[in-house]
Parts: sequence; C-alpha cells; structure tokens
Amino acid sequence: MKIDVVTTEEIVYSGDVDIVIAPGSDGQLGILPRHAALLTSIEAGIVLVRNTSGETEIPVGDGFMEVSDDQVTILV
Repeated sequence: MKIDVVTTEEIVYSGDVDIVIAPGSDGQLGILPRHAALLTSIEAGIVLVRNTSGETEIPVGDGFMEVSDDQVTILV
C-alpha cells in the first residue's frame, strides 16, 4: 500500500508501507492493505509507518486521512 503525508508546503513522506498507525480523534487507527475506504480527521501526534525496512515515525499536526484503493493520504 502507498502512503503520502502532505502539508501545504511539501510532501513530508511518500512510500510503500505494510501498516499505518495514525492518531485518530477517538484513538489509534491501524490501516492495513485492502482496508475499506475511509475519510476521517486525525489529531496532532505521531504517524507510525512500517515496511520491510523498519519503522518510521512522522510527527503530524491536526488534519485528515483518506484511505482508498490501497492509497493512504494524510493532509496536515
């Protein structure tokens, strides 16, 4: 699955991942490949992405996350 973390100024992170864990307004959201379509708000915190190379922590502010067709887009 592919993820893009985007601000108004730049693409913060882009790549292929196996799992995304994001800070949702009601708790942590875990996104795996073939996840159902989703549009939700996220809170400031750490987005954790894991792939075969390891884990990456991405600090984010408040924003939105969209999941569709094995593509995760986080707008902060």
